[in-house]
Amino acid sequence: MSVCDKCGREVHPVNDATVVEAYAFPGHVMMLALSKPRHFLPLVEDGKRVCEGSPSRAQYIEGQPRDTRGFPYNPKLETKFREAYARVLAKYSAQ
Repeated sequence: MSVCDKCGREVHPVNDATVVEAYAFPGHVMMLALSKPRHFLPLVEDGKRVCEGSPSRAQYIEGQPRDTRGFPYNPKLETKFREAYARVLAKYSAQ
């Protein structure tokens, strides 16, 4: 498994922002090649959040809060990220 560039913990493909983004934007090969693994959704261990994940991407998933760091919500990206995440879950959940 890969290691998150934010927290240093392992990143399973089902929670890797670069994997989700690859499914959302398959034509962005160069960008993805340069991306480092990062948790997509916040990582919680023993009830405590240990990694914020990628709020700018996760904000498009139902139940996730909007990113407050200056990455405005773009409704046009919601379907793209939700469908990509569903595909990633279907492919990697059993691993």
